[in-house]
Amino acid sequence: MLKKIQVSRSIDGFLHATIYTTERDPSITPIVILCHGFTGDQTEWGRFEKTATVLNQNGYDAITFDFSGSGKNIREPITLSKQSQDLKDIYNYLKEKGYVKINILGLSFGGLTALVTQIPDIASYIFWAPAFYIFRLIPKFHKFLLKLAYIFKRPPIKRESLNNHPVLMDYTFISDKKMKNPNKYLENMEVPSIIIHGNKDTTIYPKVIIEAFQHMPAKLKKKRVEIEGTGHNFDGKYLDLFIEHSINWLNEWNKK
Repeated sequence: MLKKIQVSRSIDGFLHATIYTTERDPSITPIVILCHGFTGDQTEWGRFEKTATVLNQNGYDAITFDFSGSGKNIREPITLSKQSQDLKDIYNYLKEKGYVKINILGLSFGGLTALVTQIPDIASYIFWAPAFYIFRLIPKFHKFLLKLAYIFKRPPIKRESLNNHPVLMDYTFISDKKMKNPNKYLENMEVPSIIIHGNKDTTIYPKVIIEAFQHMPAKLKKKRVEIEGTGHNFDGKYLDLFIEHSINWLNEWNKK
């Protein structure tokens, strides 16, 4: 069963969200928080809806939501710190509802958001093609333009978001301190984590994923799965593989 909800933000306003439930007692039912990518929304163009449905079929509840400034939420400049607080707000909402075993799945920029938030009692992390090093992906010229726009008080830059109003981006996006040193967060990870990515990803190259994986502690319960034949915008049979590996990982840390 799915239900559209609004989750209060700790600063002001609310986040549009959808909770998919097996209609079992939350105290004994594990749940997965799904975090969308940059310019995406809680549906991820159908990928998250399918994922949540399959999770239900395998005994997991799921919640999808739009980050601040994304999806159906009021437009405001996107920052990693805001998204990190959004994730905490979703987590706190679930704790209030009685959930005990909470897992986080982060796609692309949503993966970086999950990483820097690092909620201590999460059961497991699942990273789909995580943009841990997104700061590197922004060309220097674009960083310069964002800073220039900030100095001269120009309006935020608009980035297209399919099926939604454009998202807003300004200098606060690149000046956010959480963006600058992902390795610090990777090296301090303590929660079982799996990274799943495509071997043909030209947005987040496999060598970058391998670099991040190597920064995770050697003693950490971790795994990396490379899916043959797909890139960053995986779907169809490739999405099925991402979901299959995710459920196998969830079962390892939630069904004990």
